[in-house]
Amino acid sequence: FARMDAERPRERLFVDALYYDFVVDGLLTAAEETLGFEVTNPGPRGPADALDVDFGSLGSKVADAASVSGPAATDLDREDLLDAGVSDLRALYESVLAREARLALGEYNTPRGVAELAVEQLDVGAPTETFLDPGCGSGVFLAAAIDRKREALAGERAPADVVDAVTESVLGIDLNPVTVESAKLGYVLALGPELAAADAPEVEVPVFLGDALALTREDPLAVDEFGTERARADQSGTFAVDHLVGNPPWTTWADLTDRLKDAWRDTYVESLDLFPHGGAAARLGHGNDDVSVQFALVCVRRYLRAGGDAAFVLKRDAMKGPAGTLLRSQRVGDRSVAVRSVQDFTDLRPFGDQVDAGAAVYALSADDDPEFPIRATAWTRESGSGARETDAPAFSSADAMRASLARAETSLVPVEPDDPTSAWVRRDAERRALGDCHHEIRHGLKDDAKDVFSVEAGDLAALDADLVYPYLRSKHVVKYGLFGHDRHLVPMARAGEDNEDELRSRYPDTYDYLARHRDRLEARGSSWLDRGPFYSLFGLGEYTWADYKVVWCRLGFKPHFAVVSTVADPELGERPVVPGDHCMFVACEDEHEAHFLTALLNSAPYQTCLRDLASEGKASLSKSVVSKLALPAYRGTPDQRRLADLSMAAHDIVPEHVDVSKREYNRTTIDELAAVQAEIDDLVEELLADGVLSPDETG
Repeated sequence: FARMDAERPRERLFVDALYYDFVVDGLLTAAEETLGFEVTNPGPRGPADALDVDFGSLGSKVADAASVSGPAATDLDREDLLDAGVSDLRALYESVLAREARLALGEYNTPRGVAELAVEQLDVGAPTETFLDPGCGSGVFLAAAIDRKREALAGERAPADVVDAVTESVLGIDLNPVTVESAKLGYVLALGPELAAADAPEVEVPVFLGDALALTREDPLAVDEFGTERARADQSGTFAVDHLVGNPPWTTWADLTDRLKDAWRDTYVESLDLFPHGGAAARLGHGNDDVSVQFALVCVRRYLRAGGDAAFVLKRDAMKGPAGTLLRSQRVGDRSVAVRSVQDFTDLRPFGDQVDAGAAVYALSADDDPEFPIRATAWTRESGSGARETDAPAFSSADAMRASLARAETSLVPVEPDDPTSAWVRRDAERRALGDCHHEIRHGLKDDAKDVFSVEAGDLAALDADLVYPYLRSKHVVKYGLFGHDRHLVPMARAGEDNEDELRSRYPDTYDYLARHRDRLEARGSSWLDRGPFYSLFGLGEYTWADYKVVWCRLGFKPHFAVVSTVADPELGERPVVPGDHCMFVACEDEHEAHFLTALLNSAPYQTCLRDLASEGKASLSKSVVSKLALPAYRGTPDQRRLADLSMAAHDIVPEHVDVSKREYNRTTIDELAAVQAEIDDLVEELLADGVLSPDETG
């Protein structure tokens, strides 16, 4: 056992788990003997009718094979045990089980400070109110809830009564039998002072081995054995509690077994509309979605009593990405689940650098109507506090977090006011999108004679193709791409250019065509067209022929921005794109610069700011509006390059989806594009909140 081959990871994981269970058994025995009590249900089975396995004897075999022994009572004195806690068990667990194995199981062990902060978000009234962690792992949330109970009851009840009050109201469930035993040990260590002082020879710990969602098996949980009157059963036989708290498994849909995927679909997906961003009946979500939000909300549905609340640690991209659409819908099935507040850890890594994902604590209120803005606290490093590896110690307790981290109170609003499920953006970041524009905003080409300058396929034979270009109207521009183009005759290189003699000699067909329409062209009313030849154009200059242009429609309110360069027209070949009369654009010679600006302009903070700035009138995205935004000079910083790369990725995605009608395209959610957009939104929001895009720090 001890030298299990690394090429057999499943066997290695099983053996490591058995050994950890063996050590936990020894620690629990030491605690019982030293503090003078007995846990009547130490194994994983009781109090649930599930998995009757004697782990103790298997663990002993592993320990014997490895020539190691568990801790004896004589190794730990009373002070050691009273000082020990879940954090110590977590460290032990991580030292035994390989990181890869833990992450494969979706186990991201939560730091104590985050668990305490989550419990603080709950609206707790009477000391008898019940707590449940439906995926309790090693029990850090249970320990935090126990501490809150102990503080509330301090001085009011005898130690034995405190033990009874806690064990009747703080409950845990987990599917892993080894972590269930670990959670039981953590539970009694959290109650150590009361157990040591109480005349209570026996204690039954309410941590259940079972599947909280009943996807893999139905495990009757003997809640009634604890006399937990407030955890009464509902009509389905599932008990109901006042508060849910925890860190659901961060496991992706792609990592689930086919059997478990089928169970998700059959039990919850369609009936509760768990995946509104597409394909719910056919699949849970695209492969990179994790099921933590779904787990949390199904638990709200199954366990939370009317008017109860919850606090869950979830990925922070649930505020913006496609996998968070359900959370932002603020309901599960026919039950409303309002997001009451968010503790946002921004770019901090509470799980350490080993977990490449941002986190946040979401406080939820069942059966309340959702309201905006949503209160939010943004946690960041104190100025000059050091590198990312300092994050983990800062999360050792809620007090340590408050002492070592900075925090700002803000609020969240949807980027689309009429769509609460759209990306949520910080109000303070949105306001900081206002600032200096370091770029010249140009007007598209204006001719006031569409009937003359527009070129249909059949007209090309009568014109010189060298003077016909792909031309953009408002209908052609979508976020990060083009939905087709028209063709337009552009007989001059810049507005007012006196090139009539050259045009007559070099392009006689085109000149004859324009001459036939002289009366129509000279009758145009715009004074902008008085300069130059009779076919003069406005909004035309060197900027029109820039290698890259960030283009948008200036009319109405369609805040869609795209980078254009050349397009391959089937009749014209590869030709530069010319923005039309209804377009505005920024000319760029550098591709990364154009994509950086486009990422900013399409980001949730900038889109929200534009909605506040723009009138709903005829020219709502005019030069005067867009020029009020902070559009800094491009200097190639890592963050600017990252935004440019993300915009390029988005522009690669859009062309794969424009082979449908415009109406159908507008109704379609492209999951891959939404994921890129979520990363853009997150990075821009962070830069704005940090002041990096402010007028004084435009690099």
